Amino acid sequence: MRDESGAVIRERAFAKKVVVHSRSGDRVALAYCVEQWLRDGVSYVGVVGIDASALEDIVDWTCIELSLRDGREPGGDDGYDILTAFHPADEGLDDAIELARLIGEHPDAPICIVEI
Repeated sequence: MRDESGAVIRERAFAKKVVVHSRSGDRVALAYCVEQWLRDGVSYVGVVGIDASALEDIVDWTCIELSLRDGREPGGDDGYDILTAFHPADEGLDDAIELARLIGEHPDAPICIVEI
């Protein structure tokens, strides 16, 4: 299933960990997803593929912007926060999935793969 921006989404809430596989570097599609991920309690987003570093920044800045919009302190106890990582060009989707699997409080939690 795809949303109006073209991002592939699931019909139910996202898993607590998300790996973004960027095939296009679409910043608009990613920014659109971040708000939904915050609502769903996503705690980790890893990005791999085209413009991975820039897309990781989009996730971070979107959390800051949404915190400010909602009168919350970015980076504070009530701010929106998602742990992020990007994977350089020499790493692939399998590497991103492996890091997502290992990171955080729940090492074997389900991982949602989102293609943009």
